[in-house]
Amino acid sequence: MEIAVDGWRPGAAEWDAARNLPVEQIPALSNEQREVAKKLGIAELDYARNAEAGRRSQESLLVRTEQLARLLARLLEERAAASGADSRINRVTLRTVQDRFDVEMQINGRIVPLRIEESIVDEYFDAGSIDAEQKLTRILDRALASLKQ
Repeated sequence: MEIAVDGWRPGAAEWDAARNLPVEQIPALSNEQREVAKKLGIAELDYARNAEAGRRSQESLLVRTEQLARLLARLLEERAAASGADSRINRVTLRTVQDRFDVEMQINGRIVPLRIEESIVDEYFDAGSIDAEQKLTRILDRALASLKQ
């Protein structure tokens, strides 16, 4: 299963962590990054801290994407077993700008794309929302039902 994050979105925790890093612990900029910082008129240290906040953001978003991928794989396996379908999750990608997850499933050899709003996933994992869980299962059920038509 392929898991990816398209973009980054640092929150307060990532900004604080990057801001509080000692200078010697901040990863060095590449030549390309130095050029960009210079063109933008941004101090290299500030640019490096920004890049570090982005890297930390991607790591935490990747963890959330992995959580969703495992959940979807389990839910799909349960549903597919009941119907006898051969299924798997091929890819889960978080699109940070669009605030959604793009999912590619394969059911009985057919590719089935899904889009899941990030807010539903956040409700499920952050608040344990039963409503969010029902929405996720309904999305999967509709995808499986669409193949029967």
